[in-house]
Amino acid sequence: MRALVYVAPGKVEVEDRPRPVPGPGEVEIAIEAAGVCGSDVSGFLGHSARRKPPLVLGHELVGRTPDGRRVVANPLISCGHCPACLSGAQNLCSTWRLLGMDQTPGTFAEFVTVPVAQAHEIPDSLTSTRAILTEPLANIVHLFRLLSPAPFFRLAIVGAGTMGALALLTAQRIGAREVLLADVNEERLSSMRRLGAKYAINVANSEGAAEAKELAGHGFDVVIDASGNSAARQMAFDLCRPGGQVLLLGMGQQRSEIDFVTSIRKEHRVAMSFAYTPVDFERAMQLLAGGEIDLDRYTVQMELERGQEAFEMITEKPGATLKVMLGL
Repeated sequence: MRALVYVAPGKVEVEDRPRPVPGPGEVEIAIEAAGVCGSDVSGFLGHSARRKPPLVLGHELVGRTPDGRRVVANPLISCGHCPACLSGAQNLCSTWRLLGMDQTPGTFAEFVTVPVAQAHEIPDSLTSTRAILTEPLANIVHLFRLLSPAPFFRLAIVGAGTMGALALLTAQRIGAREVLLADVNEERLSSMRRLGAKYAINVANSEGAAEAKELAGHGFDVVIDASGNSAARQMAFDLCRPGGQVLLLGMGQQRSEIDFVTSIRKEHRVAMSFAYTPVDFERAMQLLAGGEIDLDRYTVQMELERGQEAFEMITEKPGATLKVMLGL
């Protein structure tokens, strides 16, 4: 089968790989489209310790099972019997694995196998450009479930990539007001304005950062860091009101220095969100099937053979699109 293989930092190549054979309790999926995630980009750049060449990257997919069912797959595979799984926190499983990470081949290929329970049937009316968002949207559903914000909460989001956009669209549906998006890329900020952000501020310089703080006033009720670099994490704390909530989602950097004393004095409540549970995945599917979340106009589809070009576009022109899909 054809597969796009990460062969060296900054380089992917289409190779012929053996077609996977389903094991007991598994199903084969013929992939129609695979989404490129920020974590795939991190792997492509050589920044991910758990993505080493040669590896088939990718964990977002739309495809069909041998019996013709059109499906998306939950790529986060948990054991089902550890204390975390038994408590409903499958994302915290002690032995979880993800497609396209470590030794598990990913979705940038013609076929992949997953446990039967991970494949979820979707209607033909749900376009691939929307269905491919199920996995990233599940992350956002999960984080808002952790936060449980009060009605009409003021929200700031640091990072205007795919996750920032999905957080904005989801927040609008649960009562967020006066949403501010902060980023360093003007193209992305323009997209956020079109998606309904009241404020979209370029914080690439000190003047922009000062403007964001001025708009915050006494601070936002909830601030989400959807970037994960050190400056973004600190800004999330800076924009949060006393007694407010800071949610750390982005994993751009392994370590960051934070002014914790100021945040302690503001009694910030800090939460961290990782991945999603099967319930979050199901809810994300329902939102997309109902047409409530839509990034179609910001999604670009390219053929698998153009994988190198796709990754270069994402890394060199990060504001050109919010989502890239590889078609097979």
